[in-house]
Amino acid sequence: MFDGEVFDGEDAEGEMLRFHLVTEVAELAAMRGAWEDLMGRSDMDEPMLGPDWMLAWWRVFGAQGRSLRAALFFDGPRLVGLAPLLERRCRHRSGIPFRRLELLASGEDQADEICSCNLGVIAERGAEADVAHALAGALTGAALGAWDELVLPAMRTDGALPVILARALRQHGIDARIEVTDASPYIPLPSSWEAYLRALSASRRYLVRRSMRDLEAWAGGALTLERARTRAELAGAREILLRLHAERWSADGRAGVFASPRFSAFHDEVMPAMLERGALELAWLSARGEPVAALYNLVWNNKVYFYQCGRRVDLPKGLRPGIVVHAYAIRAAIEAG
Repeated sequence: MFDGEVFDGEDAEGEMLRFHLVTEVAELAAMRGAWEDLMGRSDMDEPMLGPDWMLAWWRVFGAQGRSLRAALFFDGPRLVGLAPLLERRCRHRSGIPFRRLELLASGEDQADEICSCNLGVIAERGAEADVAHALAGALTGAALGAWDELVLPAMRTDGALPVILARALRQHGIDARIEVTDASPYIPLPSSWEAYLRALSASRRYLVRRSMRDLEAWAGGALTLERARTRAELAGAREILLRLHAERWSADGRAGVFASPRFSAFHDEVMPAMLERGALELAWLSARGEPVAALYNLVWNNKVYFYQCGRRVDLPKGLRPGIVVHAYAIRAAIEAG
């Protein structure tokens, strides 16, 4: 345990940041308040980077040969940086073992993969370079233990931190590169549903309107978008999601992600926590009194993050409940402001 080590990231007054290594999950959990406060002072206020998501992940995946290596950086008593890292042993295809440092909520086996996004190092706004240099200093010393490879996946590329961190690592003699591995498209929502439709291409606008009209006609009236709002409603909503998700994927001869016991156990942990803080949007679209499609979204910092979905596959040909449930959810988000 390294506590109180000083590394060469400097605050605005030129003082070095103090480093503290956390290796026990109970200690990291006790930092929840400071952790969430730091997120609010950073450009990384993301649902999958917060304690609800990451601590739930550790409870499910942490025992699989992983050791906690969370790096905390303080400016006096104030937490200004957090790198939620772990260490585990891996093997190259040749069979040669190596020690990897990586972010929590990443690195699962493919069958269990939860696909966290927008991960990374959390740094107070304006202190990104100081935290990056302090972390690089900790990595080059013995403060984080021995390691052979550092992997920081699923970081946002629209911010400055990946470039700042890569530069700091290189300045400390660590070979670092940035690779774009995936994309997260998003929709900036206008003030009205009609404005949203006008922003679509003509073909896309026609598809959305036609899909809604056809499903509403088959339903014999208005569709209803319902949402779990209490713990009592959560179990039923989760059952709807899992059933419709499995139905959708079984049509392609696959089981769907919830067939993984670890994937399912993780969401058993995280859904109630997200519901409690108003960040869970577990919704389903009903027609003729029965659910026809479901969405699992997260609502955070005035954004809606799509995560998973499911739909019936036995409806009449030409009906598109998947498109319609997304359209209803987008319209509801616009109306909610």
